[in-house]
Amino acid sequence: MTSSSSAARSVPRIAVFAGTVREGRNSIKVATWAAETLNAAGLGAEFEVLDLAEQNLGKFTSATPPRMHEGEYEEPELDAWSKTVGSYDGFIFATGEYNGSVPGVMKNAVDALFAEWTGKPVGFIGWGSTGASSAIGHWHTVVTFLGMKLVGEDVKLPFAEVFPDFTFTPGEAQRTALVELGKAVVAAL
Repeated sequence: MTSSSSAARSVPRIAVFAGTVREGRNSIKVATWAAETLNAAGLGAEFEVLDLAEQNLGKFTSATPPRMHEGEYEEPELDAWSKTVGSYDGFIFATGEYNGSVPGVMKNAVDALFAEWTGKPVGFIGWGSTGASSAIGHWHTVVTFLGMKLVGEDVKLPFAEVFPDFTFTPGEAQRTALVELGKAVVAAL
């Protein structure tokens, strides 16, 4: 399925969504590595980092649930976020694991929209003591409810293995798994 956002382009755009905003965060390191690795693999799509820290998002207080907005929002920040998310054809969520679940700020950003996510493929790359297993499991529930197409094998980065001395050091096994995930997202477009 080709979304209207890619109809005018010959190459689909896939966001690698860096979903944390803390100083010194790992999400931007992982997302940047993922986008660079996937672009170098020549998968027939453009992979771009979508950095949550660069978005002007706050608390959304509309009485109308996002599902009922159908892509039309009164708040300018939410309208801009809607257009940004809507411009992508697919996603790879780069997620950490906070207290056994998803990063709250990332969940808030996802929950603010509905139609913009629906029907688009999504895969996951996560890091934590168990490779963000719990967070990714929670994300599977969320994106399924949103009507996204869950694809590929999750790329789990156990902290002790991939962040020795707190330095992100992915190996060939992680690169190979990531490229397979990228292929699955592209194939589901």
